[in-house]
Amino acid sequence: MGDQLPLEEITNNLFSRIFSVQNWGDASFVNMPMSYPSGAFVTVRLSWVQGGLRVSDSGFAFREADSFGAGRSFRRTANTVAADLGINVGKKSVFVDVQRHEIERAVLDVSAASYTIAERIVAKASADVSIEVVEALRSKLNHVFPNNISFEEKVVGASATEWDVSAVASLNGRKAVFQAVSNYPVAVFKASTAFHDLAALDNPPVLVSVVANKMEMGSNLSLLAQAGRVIEVSQSDEVFLQAVA
Repeated sequence: MGDQLPLEEITNNLFSRIFSVQNWGDASFVNMPMSYPSGAFVTVRLSWVQGGLRVSDSGFAFREADSFGAGRSFRRTANTVAADLGINVGKKSVFVDVQRHEIERAVLDVSAASYTIAERIVAKASADVSIEVVEALRSKLNHVFPNNISFEEKVVGASATEWDVSAVASLNGRKAVFQAVSNYPVAVFKASTAFHDLAALDNPPVLVSVVANKMEMGSNLSLLAQAGRVIEVSQSDEVFLQAVA
């Protein structure tokens, strides 16, 4: 017990790593211990305004949504989230003006709102795109593998984790797993993690990611390719057959 560090020292070191602050001109930016769907830290901006301090997300939630092609959803989603927390919605940001003694609560409320807004918008946009790919994939697989395909299956990986997958085909005693993947970090990470886990099985299935457009996937394409084969949902029947050969 004699070699234990004081808890105060441990917690001070911990929080100095979790939080970071950058000062620019008349404003301070605080990185919070949470991240947007892209992986960037949720950040709030502190600046002086007439009568007190303004705590704002400086448009980070909007930019996060816009980077996923869903910036138009910002205002509607922000109004709903902000109303629950009692903060304001600007054209592209959420903020609140407070007195100095209210600053801690304001930082927590604004960062929580910014995170929630971005998460909701990106999740919905991702789901909308996935539905289109899933429906196209279902039609293709029913045509290519009639009577040998099942949809919305659960497959257990080497870690004993049960993964939801788009479809499973049974071919000559071997299984092939198909997963529709939209071009969003959350969807790519989930598919990649699941496929790496399935690939670690003693007798792994063929693993096939199905996307709308390879070119549009950018660097996400290489992440999927590390875990299995990647094909476009609009490709020919022969490509689907070759993918599971």
